[in-house]
Amino acid sequence: MTAAIDKYINAQAIYWRKQKFQHEEPQKINKLPFVTISREYGCCGYQVALRVTEIFNEEYKPEPLWAAFDKKLFEKLMTDTGLSSSLVDTLTNTARNRLTDLVQTMFSDFPPQVAVHKKLVETITMLAMNGNVVIVGRGGNKITKDVAGGFHVRLIAPFDARVGKIMKAMDISKLKATNLIKEKTKEREGYMKEFFKIDLGDPHNYDMVINDSTFSVENTARMIIQGMKYKGILPE
Repeated sequence: MTAAIDKYINAQAIYWRKQKFQHEEPQKINKLPFVTISREYGCCGYQVALRVTEIFNEEYKPEPLWAAFDKKLFEKLMTDTGLSSSLVDTLTNTARNRLTDLVQTMFSDFPPQVAVHKKLVETITMLAMNGNVVIVGRGGNKITKDVAGGFHVRLIAPFDARVGKIMKAMDISKLKATNLIKEKTKEREGYMKEFFKIDLGDPHNYDMVINDSTFSVENTARMIIQGMKYKGILPE
């Protein structure tokens, strides 16, 4: 996984540096689309994200290639100074100023000690501004709501269906799976309310809400791509 993400970031950095120096007008660059996926605990968020990127890369042949980012990969970007610097270097001066404005606006009501959270916001915003990424969780839809080209998805499923998935995926009892979902749900909701003042369950925060128990990972991924076309951020 480390090699894959390094390869993607390096490829994206090379692509955007090339675009940066080829165009003098800022509005002609940094316009690639991106996706954010929010999900109830127990839904197949990262699996769907990976499938979306696979479909794009295999069938659309984009430049740069699409990639999916979840909590672990965000942490790697945030701690790897080289990778973070590469992303920053790909932004035009206009885009960097826009990034600064977005982050300052979001943190106007927060104390200075939330440095780690601020770094997460900067990282996610940079990825969205560069485009061709699927951002899983971490408040991605809220962080990027003012970044053009985004498609925001929420995955939901009945509680029992999510319990069943967790039991199977983690090989644990129904009781442990039930308690884990309740614990993680409380943790996520608390985080979002504290830092983003957002209700995760409000459908108005998303372009599309999908029942994860009704559709396969494949069908969900393709519905997301089709939705992007309907929204006008992908060509028909």
